[in-house]
Amino acid sequence: MFRIIKKILVPVLGVAVLCGSLSAKEKPKGFWGEGEGQTIESGKDTQWYSDAKFAMFIHWGLYSGPGGIWEGEHYYGISEWLMNRAKISVADYEKLATNFNPTEYDANEIAKLAADAGMKYIVITSKHHDGFGMYDSKVSDYDIVDATPFKRDILKELEVACKAHGLKLGIYYSQAQDWHERHAFGNEWEFSAEGRDYDIYMEAKALPQVEELLENYEIQLIFFDTPVGIKKEQVLRFREAVERIRPNCLVNSRIGQGLGDYATLGDNEIPDAIKDGLWEAIDTHNNSWAYSKLDINWKSSDEILHNLVRVLCKGGNFMFNIGPKGDGSIPKESVSILREVGKWVHANEEAIYGTRAVAMGDQKWIEGTHADGKTFLFVLDWPKTGKLWIPKTGGDVKKAYILEGKQSVKLARDGDRTYVELGKRVTLNPKGSVIVLEHEEPLSFDDRKWVVPGITNELFPHSAKIDGVEFEAKVRWMEIFGDWQSVPSLQYWEEGGDGAAWDFYSPEAGNYYLEIEYSAAADGDLKEGVLTIDGEEQPFVTVFTGDTFDEDVEGRNMPRYMKRRIGMIALGAGDHVLSLRRNYEGKTGWIRLSKVSLTPAN
Repeated sequence: MFRIIKKILVPVLGVAVLCGSLSAKEKPKGFWGEGEGQTIESGKDTQWYSDAKFAMFIHWGLYSGPGGIWEGEHYYGISEWLMNRAKISVADYEKLATNFNPTEYDANEIAKLAADAGMKYIVITSKHHDGFGMYDSKVSDYDIVDATPFKRDILKELEVACKAHGLKLGIYYSQAQDWHERHAFGNEWEFSAEGRDYDIYMEAKALPQVEELLENYEIQLIFFDTPVGIKKEQVLRFREAVERIRPNCLVNSRIGQGLGDYATLGDNEIPDAIKDGLWEAIDTHNNSWAYSKLDINWKSSDEILHNLVRVLCKGGNFMFNIGPKGDGSIPKESVSILREVGKWVHANEEAIYGTRAVAMGDQKWIEGTHADGKTFLFVLDWPKTGKLWIPKTGGDVKKAYILEGKQSVKLARDGDRTYVELGKRVTLNPKGSVIVLEHEEPLSFDDRKWVVPGITNELFPHSAKIDGVEFEAKVRWMEIFGDWQSVPSLQYWEEGGDGAAWDFYSPEAGNYYLEIEYSAAADGDLKEGVLTIDGEEQPFVTVFTGDTFDEDVEGRNMPRYMKRRIGMIALGAGDHVLSLRRNYEGKTGWIRLSKVSLTPAN
């Protein structure tokens, strides 16, 4: 048994939802520190964070060696939870340390990859839920220097490498869960909850380790995680330590109790609308945060860039995760794909760093940022018609061009509406292009939704006018363990309610296929709804989507969303109103509606 200098601690019970039953239905409020009042105004210097936009997250630890496999059993999903999911004893899990010798670890290579990808800071796991320290801790000898043959402080090496490549450094620290310790949360398979005292664990290990990380490493932020079970006075102890030792070090909302400096959204969550304040979205390269031998589902460079732009144009930072292997090397897929991402980011960096989001009506086909007399329009999918409508309503544009290559484009007018005309010699990047509009006075944009030809248009739940319907910002579930998914939805449609309606504008006439994306339980099968377009009603039915199942497989409870085509509609140029309502008697909630799509049918 490895020792903690101040007190001897061994593992303890957590709570059921922390130990293999992490269903969306059962995940407790506050598991990630989410909820109202996620952050406080601290007066810290946040400018660097606000300007940075893109970062690297790294999950690496003892769990990286087994890579999701234990005693021949395959554990699909997030592999950093292997100790918990396989119910590995502390004594058996400690044996991993004796063989952990990551000789392929190269801090300079990691920092260079981050810089090449266009990332501005790195956050790495200093201690995950398994309790093992990935740095030279003096509080406990259960760490990479004292317990492994490697004997090197990887965090100190990364600190030096980050400075060399102009990157800032942050650390991840699991402050509540520690499956190696008696009085922390998380280990229910080996110890009873009776007698657990989190204060003992906090005073003996968690708080002293946070203090030594703040004192011994030049870190700019701490990413805390899963604060469930921690009281406000305990969270304040961590907060006080940060402010006392490193006053400008930022703390994320997962510290708990609304005491973070910036908000971390739920895993894999990207909002549909602009979100105020300092916040980040976190995503990982496949379905696991730490390296998994079972997971080759790598996101492409296009997927990563689209997610980066979605976050950027909603006002947040995008922190993208890689999981080094047990030997310390970075999977070759992460290396090659992130370098491809970096080519696009560096070519368009003026539109990314130090910019702020521009509101222009929740358009899917165009999103924007602005800075220093320039508005940057991101066009990831150019309309097939070749005509790009811009919902600009005011302000004079002095110059317009494609950022990559400074290729001039012409802004044309159709009445009071503006669109872009591409010259014959203009070359678009297939990954997406950025149009720069230079101006002296700020430009104004229509905040209505536009439906335009040449591309699929989407109407989102948050922008609907609802009556007799409930808006749920996050319907959340796991597909495989720890791989969280979430979508905003309209649900609990009342009998006789007015339903949901969207106002939108179409700059030109066209025919569109209308689809709804929704989930429905068996009681929603063949139930009638009514679609209304500009006062004209059309009945339709929904069908069972295979919605929720309640099998006891690691607590999963999954809604199944599918697209169903309702039919073709004709839109003239001008303003429109589209609405949906249920049209039958009964107590069922009908469907969960995640979006309405209008795809050109011409």
